[in-house]
Amino acid sequence: MSRALAKALTSQWAATLYAAAVSVGLTFLLGRVLGPAGFGQYSYLLTLGSLFAILQDGGFSTLIFRETAKAALTAVPGRPSLMAMALGHLLAVTALGVCLIPLFPDGERLPLGAAVLYYALFCATALVSSELKGRNNFAAEALWRAVTRTATALAAGCALLMPSPGPTAIFLALLAGQAVALATPFARPLLVAPRLHLRRDIYAPCAAFLCISAATTIYFRCDIVLLRQLTSDPAEVGNYAAAYRLIEGVIMLATPLAHIFFRRLRVTLDDTAAFARSFRLMLGVMVALSLCATAGGLLLGPFILTLAFGDKYASAGPLLAWLLASLPFILPNYVLTQALVALGRERYYAGVTIAAAALNIGLNFLLIPHLAAKGAALATVCTEAALCLGLGLAFVKWGFRAVERK
Repeated sequence: MSRALAKALTSQWAATLYAAAVSVGLTFLLGRVLGPAGFGQYSYLLTLGSLFAILQDGGFSTLIFRETAKAALTAVPGRPSLMAMALGHLLAVTALGVCLIPLFPDGERLPLGAAVLYYALFCATALVSSELKGRNNFAAEALWRAVTRTATALAAGCALLMPSPGPTAIFLALLAGQAVALATPFARPLLVAPRLHLRRDIYAPCAAFLCISAATTIYFRCDIVLLRQLTSDPAEVGNYAAAYRLIEGVIMLATPLAHIFFRRLRVTLDDTAAFARSFRLMLGVMVALSLCATAGGLLLGPFILTLAFGDKYASAGPLLAWLLASLPFILPNYVLTQALVALGRERYYAGVTIAAAALNIGLNFLLIPHLAAKGAALATVCTEAALCLGLGLAFVKWGFRAVERK
C-alpha cells in the first residue's frame, strides 16, 4: 500500500469513526433530554428534512466529485462552473421548500423551516467534501467532516442546556453550528456567485444521481417501516434494527475505501486497460473484505449484539446471520456502482437501482407476513443479489467503455 493511499484511508476512517461516535452520543443525549414525545417529533421532522435534502442536493455533489476528479463534460464557453450552478440550484430549491412550509400544521412550521435551512447548509458542506475528494485531498476532507460534526454537535449540546428545549431549538442550533463550520477556510470552494443555469448536459446526469439517491433511501428505509406495519410484535422491529446496525457499521467502514477507489477509476478513464486492472483489483479487495466481514460477523456478531444492546437482543443473533449473507453482494456492489458512475453510465445505474427498490418493497410485502423479520432479512439478501446481477450485466454488455459526451 502506498504512503498516499495509507494516509487517505487512515484519515477517512478516523473521520468516519469520529463522526459516527459523536452522532451516536448526540442521539442518545437528545433522546434523554427531549423525552419520547419530543424526540419522536424531532426524528419525524429530521426525516422529512433529509428527504427534501435529496432535492436540495439535486445530484450535484456526486457530479462535482466525478467531474473534479476528471472532467469529461464538454467544455462550453461562458457556462458557469458546476459549483456556481450547484449553489444556484440549492438556493432555488430551498426557497421553494420555505414557501411550502405554510402547508404544514402550525406546530411543525417553525422547526420544519429551521430543518430545511439546516439541510441547505448541510448540502453546501457536502459540495465542499465533493470538491476536496475530487482533488484528491482526502485528508483535508476528513478534517472538514470532523470540523462540521464537532460544530453542529457542540451547538446542539448548548441548545440542550436551555430550559425545556424542543425540536425548534435543536434545529436552530444545528443551523448555527453548520454556519460556523462554513465560515472556516475549508469552505473556500463555495466562494462563487450562485447561478441557476438549467442545462441539459448538467441536469441529465444530476437527475440520474437524484433518482439513485431517492431509490436508495427508499430501499434502505422501507424494510423497517413495512416490518412495523405488517407485524404485530414491536420486538421484531427492534431486533431487526439492532442486527442491521452491525451491517451498517461494515458499510460505513467500507465507504471511504469506495470513495478512494472511485477517484482512481475516474483518473484512469482514458486508459481502458488501466481502468480494467484497477476495477478487477478493487472488486477483488471488496469481495475479500466481504467474506472476512461475513465470517467475523458469524463468529462475533451475537457477542457484539449483546454487548452493544444488552441481553434483551439475544434474539437478534439469527437475524444477523441472515443479514450477513447480503455482505458478499453489498460490498462488491460498491465497486460496480462506482465504476458505472466513473464511466458515465449513471442512467443505467439509476434504472437498476429503481428496479431494485421496487423489488425490495415487493419482497417485503410478500415475505414479512409469513416470516416476520426473517422475511425482511431475506428480502435484503435477494435484492442485493439482484442488484449485483443487474450492475454486472452492464460490464458484460459494454465492457469498460465510457459514455461519449456530445
